[in-house]
Amino acid sequence: MITAWTKHLKDPEDKKKFEDSLLHTRWLLDHLKKLIEEDLTGLDRSETDIRTFDQPNWAYRQAFKNGCRMSYNRILTLINLDQKDIK
Repeated sequence: MITAWTKHLKDPEDKKKFEDSLLHTRWLLDHLKKLIEEDLTGLDRSETDIRTFDQPNWAYRQAFKNGCRMSYNRILTLINLDQKDIK
């Protein structure tokens, strides 16, 4: 688990309780990961459709999609409890 989850907790006991609670919800985080990965796949598919570029505002749409992708990837980093580094 990366330290971003517990950096706001100063008391070691609170930190331990929080980590235990988070680890007990791993099944929920795994389900959330699947849902986010489905959304990312949908984003990828929408970018390969040539009709996307027929829109006069396609650059703004692309910027929006890139922002969504960045946010999804940040969430995926946070919910991966097996890693040790802050990213």
